[in-house]
Amino acid sequence: MKFLVYGILITIFSFFSGQAQVLKVSVQVEMSHLTTDQQDDLIDFTSKIEQYFNNYQWTDDEYETDIDCNIQIIIETVQKKTFEKIYKTQFLISSVSGENFYDKTWEFPYEASFPLYHIKGQFDPLTHFLDFYAFMVLAGELDTYGLLIGTPLYDKALDIANQGVLSQYPRGWSTRADDLQKITNIRTRPLREVKPDFFEALYLMDQEEYDKAYTSAKKVLDGISKVFDKQPNNRYLRMFFDAHFRELARLFVGHNDDLNVLVDFDSKHRETYREFLTE
Repeated sequence: MKFLVYGILITIFSFFSGQAQVLKVSVQVEMSHLTTDQQDDLIDFTSKIEQYFNNYQWTDDEYETDIDCNIQIIIETVQKKTFEKIYKTQFLISSVSGENFYDKTWEFPYEASFPLYHIKGQFDPLTHFLDFYAFMVLAGELDTYGLLIGTPLYDKALDIANQGVLSQYPRGWSTRADDLQKITNIRTRPLREVKPDFFEALYLMDQEEYDKAYTSAKKVLDGISKVFDKQPNNRYLRMFFDAHFRELARLFVGHNDDLNVLVDFDSKHRETYREFLTE
């Protein structure tokens, strides 16, 4: 069913230049390190975060696509600073198609009585952080539909990161901006360019159109090769391998030369690729 969904999405995008993106987020908050009183202050925090993501249209186009995501927030400490309570946390977000991000330096003030609003003015280290990763996930998802379609949302994420760097809560924002620019720079572009081919290949394989699937998969391997040749430790390439190594192996079953190339490119998952080698 997963591949059928992607096939439908690819078809839709052949007729429309874009779609509105609606996030369907499930949030889990881990706060076992906190005192009982501190946990009580966060009694509605999980639902607020879910509503912030789920009750908002993140783009303005007419046609809508739901994107399922899981979020885990690990609250490590709470510190009082003047009139604020500063929460230090770790944050993980993952989408169905493999847009996965882990951030271990999120700090923000929070009061249970304050609602969470989508604001475009003054920088908010809580809501703008959530906006940043929403745009990061959505941009990566859009890239699966067509050539570099996610660029405008990556630009929005970069604008937030630049605001964060200059804010009163700059911790982590320089790293976030750097990580984003590593995704969007010229050396990573060949991988972004073939993401639609990757999901088309999965769909075609699911339809048992193996020759067409292999043709698309070869385009993906070519894009991977271009990135690997210039930056073998490219962060976005590593993220792609971590999210999709099993699917890559399946796409190249019976094509030993290609699987051996993947073994060279992605030694972390070499055993999986070798399982698909044929004699």
